[in-house]
Amino acid sequence: MPDKVVYRSARPQVVSAYQAAFAALEEWAKQTEEVLARRGLSGRMVYYTNSDNRLVGVGHNDGDDIPDGWRFDHKRGCLVPRLTSAEGKRIAAELAELRKPDPREAAPGMPKNILASGQFMTCGMDLMEGAVYAWWPDSIPVEQVDLTLWEPVKLSEYYALVERVGEVQ
Repeated sequence: MPDKVVYRSARPQVVSAYQAAFAALEEWAKQTEEVLARRGLSGRMVYYTNSDNRLVGVGHNDGDDIPDGWRFDHKRGCLVPRLTSAEGKRIAAELAELRKPDPREAAPGMPKNILASGQFMTCGMDLMEGAVYAWWPDSIPVEQVDLTLWEPVKLSEYYALVERVGEVQ
């Protein structure tokens, strides 16, 4: 079984970058919901690309009518703009402006993705008790991390923190 690896940073530049990116993510969610509400699709799941976080589709409930300007994409399993219509082109342009921010991309000194141990990995990241924690499902090359900004954390310490924070919430 792979060994999870955790890093922590309480450096002001890391914490503030994460907080700013997280605030941008909350704003994105608000803007996305406003766009969907105007289109009669409020509360639907959204689909976005992993590569550049563009919003590409909206969840669809079986049996519901497909709104004007949309089509059901069987490959993605969601509604996408119908680019052969003027309305679909307007929807696509509106969605193109809704690029989902990713706080992991803003964290100085910590890569978001890495190829290590024969696998492509993406880190998880969260702010807990004033520090940003980044975790990986397996070991990563330590030279990929800026150790002037980040420090390794024992798994026992990390899990105790997660349990403590979970109890408070």
